[in-house]
Amino acid sequence: MCGKSTLIKREIEPYLYAVGGYFVQRLFCSGKKIGFKMVEVREQVDYTLNKEIDSISKETDLVVYLSESGRQESCIETFEKTGVAILERGYREGKKLVLMDELGRVEQHAPRFRNMVEMLLDAPIFVLGVLKKEKNPFLDGIRERDDLLVIDLDSWDYQEAVEKVREFLSETGLIDKS
Repeated sequence: MCGKSTLIKREIEPYLYAVGGYFVQRLFCSGKKIGFKMVEVREQVDYTLNKEIDSISKETDLVVYLSESGRQESCIETFEKTGVAILERGYREGKKLVLMDELGRVEQHAPRFRNMVEMLLDAPIFVLGVLKKEKNPFLDGIRERDDLLVIDLDSWDYQEAVEKVREFLSETGLIDKS
């Protein structure tokens, strides 16, 4: 069994030409997790969930990271600028699916990004997202919607979750139903 992001990666990777949006990459330095980076889903981009780096200071589009002083820092600007641009591009380019992997805590302080997420959830486009398993007004508002399905890997059978994701991808037109 694997986690949410790995499940989604395995299922959508063959169809990246038709997918817009982003995933959050875990950054490691000498094996220690030191941050998370927003990466746009593009056909030519290596869809790597974990990346070993030399220094956090060389990275762009950070979401959360450990500063040189060891403090955890959040980068709301990444959501407000990069995140909004990525989501807009996925919608404008007419992608069959927009990925939001993952939505969590920092986003609740990024109003432009939150508005873009809500616009896409209301739009005639398929959205596949990963929700951090915690409570906050932003995530709770998404979970309360009656027009989406939330698959909790802690309570669903893993293979059943895989089948539901495949069924969803079939609805988008990415997977041939035959």
